[in-house]
Amino acid sequence: MFDLLRCPAFGRLGLSSNRAMTSTWKVVFPGALALTLWISAGVSRSWAETPPDNPAEIPVAPLETFRSDQKSHWAYQPVQPVEPPEVEGIEWVRNPIDRFILEALETVELRPSPPIDRAGWLRRVSFDLIGLPPTVEELDAFLNDPRPDHDAQTAVVDRLLASPRYGERWAQHWLDLAHYADSNGFELDAERPDAWRYRDWLIRALNDDVPYDRFLMLQIAGDELAPGDLDALIATGFLRCGPREVVAGNIDPEEKRQSELTEVVGTVGSVMLGLTLGCARCHDHKFDAIPTTDYYRMQAFFAGARFIEKPIADETEQAEFKRINAEIDALIAPLKKEKEAIEQPHRARLQAARRAALRPEEEAILALPADQRTPEQNKLFAGIQTALRVTWEELYEEIARHPDDFARREALKRRIFELDRQRPRPLSKAMVMIEPGPEAPMTRVLKRGNPKAPGAVVDPRPLGIVLANQDENAFTPPVPVRRPDAEEGDAPIATGRKTALAAWIASPHNPLTARVMVNRLWQHHFGRGIVATPGDFGVQGEPPTHPELLDWLAAEFIRQGWSLKTMHRLMILSATYAQDSADRPDDPHHQAARELDPDNHLLWRMNRRRLDAEAIRDATLAVSGSLSLIAGGPGVLAPLEPEIEDLIFTEHEEVDLWPEATDPAQVNRRSIYLFRKRNVRYPLFDAFDAPDTQSVCAVRADSTHALQALTLLNSAFALDQARALAGRLLRERPGVGADADHARIDLAARLLYARPATPREHELIRTFLDRQTAALETRDPATLERPDHLPPGLTAARAAAWVDLARAWLNSNEFLYVR
Repeated sequence: MFDLLRCPAFGRLGLSSNRAMTSTWKVVFPGALALTLWISAGVSRSWAETPPDNPAEIPVAPLETFRSDQKSHWAYQPVQPVEPPEVEGIEWVRNPIDRFILEALETVELRPSPPIDRAGWLRRVSFDLIGLPPTVEELDAFLNDPRPDHDAQTAVVDRLLASPRYGERWAQHWLDLAHYADSNGFELDAERPDAWRYRDWLIRALNDDVPYDRFLMLQIAGDELAPGDLDALIATGFLRCGPREVVAGNIDPEEKRQSELTEVVGTVGSVMLGLTLGCARCHDHKFDAIPTTDYYRMQAFFAGARFIEKPIADETEQAEFKRINAEIDALIAPLKKEKEAIEQPHRARLQAARRAALRPEEEAILALPADQRTPEQNKLFAGIQTALRVTWEELYEEIARHPDDFARREALKRRIFELDRQRPRPLSKAMVMIEPGPEAPMTRVLKRGNPKAPGAVVDPRPLGIVLANQDENAFTPPVPVRRPDAEEGDAPIATGRKTALAAWIASPHNPLTARVMVNRLWQHHFGRGIVATPGDFGVQGEPPTHPELLDWLAAEFIRQGWSLKTMHRLMILSATYAQDSADRPDDPHHQAARELDPDNHLLWRMNRRRLDAEAIRDATLAVSGSLSLIAGGPGVLAPLEPEIEDLIFTEHEEVDLWPEATDPAQVNRRSIYLFRKRNVRYPLFDAFDAPDTQSVCAVRADSTHALQALTLLNSAFALDQARALAGRLLRERPGVGADADHARIDLAARLLYARPATPREHELIRTFLDRQTAALETRDPATLERPDHLPPGLTAARAAAWVDLARAWLNSNEFLYVR
């Protein structure tokens, strides 16, 4: 029989069969009564506790069979060795990629576009590989390189791939997939002080060109593959990147655990396999051949793994941490005591007013000694105490009515804030997902995804639809993991489940893994994947536009030892990549191509692409001369716009929730090093479609709206960088007069656009400067936005005109787009 009073939903209201109907509960009672009647009607019977099963009686889920039409889906077929096709226009071809592209064009009687000029190619490849514009020196060196284009371009690609900036750029693409952030998200959005260790590991791994199969395996099972290796342990932080709900009250442990496993399985499936596994959690996948049983078989690989903050601080760090905190505590203690002395009379006055409003029976309960109160009176006592408690908002408002006390308290708060900000960061830990031992709990299929409704048992096993097209030895079941130095008789340290999954995913015989990754590389270099849905290779995803090319790239990726840098080099040095993106309306070939292939799926020209949010910020800092290349470490708390800070924090906060960095060397670091709090969005990133980090982002949105221009014109960041850019131009091309202006205009064009300014641009800009200077001369010089230092002879109005011009330059399409 269903027992209402034992229903968890009833208990979560704080109600029970013997709770007294006190004034504390009168507010919630009507809603509680309605919910009670709803539960009694049987609507919530599935919430009732499930009787424990006899393990011997729990059924085992059978393996599914798949129809031939399900198994025939292109993505589940083995990667086929493909010979590059023969083409007529062989003189255009630079490498095998071009043969596949040209064959598709020739089939419909189209031809590729001419190559882009050297300057345009350099700017394109610089943003693609390192996310920054070329410097003036790099531009001059490339334009003056006497070698043939292919040789000069090869040297540039090798230089960029060897740069530390390469890992920073491409790590951002992977972090989009991992939906990395430095906080948990949800209501509390608590910080993750050690999340950055995974981000730094990722950058190092990409710079070192760790083979992609190893790269994946470390992120799933680094702790098992290399026990004792700190970097391998940190790599499993990939499984911890997503949001995690941590609440201020009780949460059902089974629901919490399922939430964690759901996040992990969905991320691994989407990022590494290009499949939407999460759709099979509550029911069989509506479109793909992924039954719910297979979803939980995948989940079983992580059944024994736990989210753990593993201490990694050495004794020296621990001792220094204790010493500094003790010194700060000693300085803060008297300040807190003085602050409490100010607050106490006000708190007592508020409490006295509340105490006076108590009823006699409530006063009687307060007067009873603890050892004389009944259990029910203890509950009432706790409720009365809560009602008497003064909140910090009420205390703040009360003290604010007494200006002298308020001023003294605020001064003490500021001093405490300043001291608190000097505390060392928490002791080093690694955010990991590892197995604490060699045992894993039973995994059962959950009916409708409900942890309170477990069904049949499943063992860890990869997706049946993929295995159906693989050799019977494609998957090796888990083998317990032992330390390399283990002696005979030593117990295993893990079940080996994660290692077994990692080996299957990273196998050269897995039909998805290599295809998915080369498609992602293609997507970021050409603006659209060969498969336009890079996170969904299932039947609802787009089919590949060039299936033979996709297979050739996947096979070549594996043949080249899973080297990402080799694949970058191959794609970027192709004639396909070197095409101009300009659309030529008067060219009959372009007219025919636009009619036949308006979305440029066949790549008859290069796609023109807008810089992403992080590249816009980084490029702005680079051209203004402000960019700091300090690498690694905890995320930087960049200054927030006042309106953002007002939305999130209140003036009453007792702790500094956003101790922003003030040192330009920190504030102006690359965007990948900014602190990413899930519930705090930087306006510039928000305007330019940075993902929200709540879910896997395989393709960013590409919107166009007025807020983008307004942000680049009016935000504090944009104004600061316009002042810095104007200051750089005035500093590096000093002087007054037409010649100095000409030199500054030319330098600006080379910095922002990687080309010299045209005569027409010189004319228009000089006219603007003269008119803007005249307009600004009528204003108070103290109100003008101008660089910090003015060259001798330059008026404040002329310098301010250069700042306005810099704002326009930084908002121009040619700066924001790669052609």
